[in-house]
Amino acid sequence: MNTPEFDFQERPCAACGSESRHHVGWRGGSAHHDRRGVRTEIVRCDSCGHLYPHPMPFPRKGLSGLYTDTAEYFSEHDVERKKQHGLEVMRIIEGNLQYRGTFLDVGCGRGELLWAAREAGWAWEGVDPSQEYLAWGRANLGIAGRLGTIEETHFPDAHFDAIVMGGVIEHIYDPYATLKEIRRVLKPGGVFYFDAPNENGFYTRIGNLYFRLRRRDWVVNLAPTFPPYHVQGFNPVSLRHLLSRVGFQVTALDITGTISPLTGKTSLRKDLEYKAARLINFIGNRCGAGIYMSVWAKKPE
Repeated sequence: MNTPEFDFQERPCAACGSESRHHVGWRGGSAHHDRRGVRTEIVRCDSCGHLYPHPMPFPRKGLSGLYTDTAEYFSEHDVERKKQHGLEVMRIIEGNLQYRGTFLDVGCGRGELLWAAREAGWAWEGVDPSQEYLAWGRANLGIAGRLGTIEETHFPDAHFDAIVMGGVIEHIYDPYATLKEIRRVLKPGGVFYFDAPNENGFYTRIGNLYFRLRRRDWVVNLAPTFPPYHVQGFNPVSLRHLLSRVGFQVTALDITGTISPLTGKTSLRKDLEYKAARLINFIGNRCGAGIYMSVWAKKPE
């Protein structure tokens, strides 16, 4: 199945490489409240529990063709709050390393974290596939990241002391290759931080059960063909499996997070569902099954 926007291709599990999978549900198109995107099957890996679309929808215009509207994509993001959060991230990294060194932000977006690295006195680099996002950073923050992916940038071996990849891994079509490249350019003993949605969280489990009770073969997991274009559905097991394959040592994995604000058309039912989702995620956070995972890892000495 192909569409004008996407080329659908068969792919194994991106976390462990297994080709054994089973059907979980449908997402997008007729399997979405607002009919956003294209109807896509979501499957679960039988080996590690990773979720992914099958077949995988690759954008015909590449990643740069998906991430073009800066105002729309970052409509829920507060620039000043992200800058302050960035300063806190840089303080934590410096505390782990006990020095300031060279820093890379993979998928730097508009550049708030690069701004924080500059303010904190680090030597910094950023890469992002969106020309529009990078242009916004130059115009509003005085930050100039590089256009492209980390694989295309060809940094030297063992070049960076710390690498961050915030809100990116769930968008990547081959996370194994990307993490291998990150490991290559990270110095031995270097710090790697990233986050990812927890697709086995209490919120997603209850959300999928809700659809089953309504006799709909839909899921709330992922967004393969509509914003925010999530194509990889990690859980703590599959995430650790991937990091182990690449050769990273996990030093901390925290599960928490909040529900994003409502988007699209409003209705009484959607408002009630959203309030219920916030309550469900609150319960999930209290029992270790929140919606997001924050991961600290290092490259062994």
